Amino acid sequence: MKPDWKQVEAGKKVMRKRLASLTYSEKLRLLDRMRERDLLLRRAKPSPQR
Repeated sequence: MKPDWKQVEAGKKVMRKRLASLTYSEKLRLLDRMRERDLLLRRAKPSPQR
């Protein structure tokens, strides 16, 4: 199944506009949530075997 690239591009434009409209404090909260998620994913990821 191939993605509809026009739809992908349109979705990215919408997301960029939404992010641009956020206040500075909202952007910081979003960044904090992203960091928390990253830490959770790093802990859940199995360690590589050497």
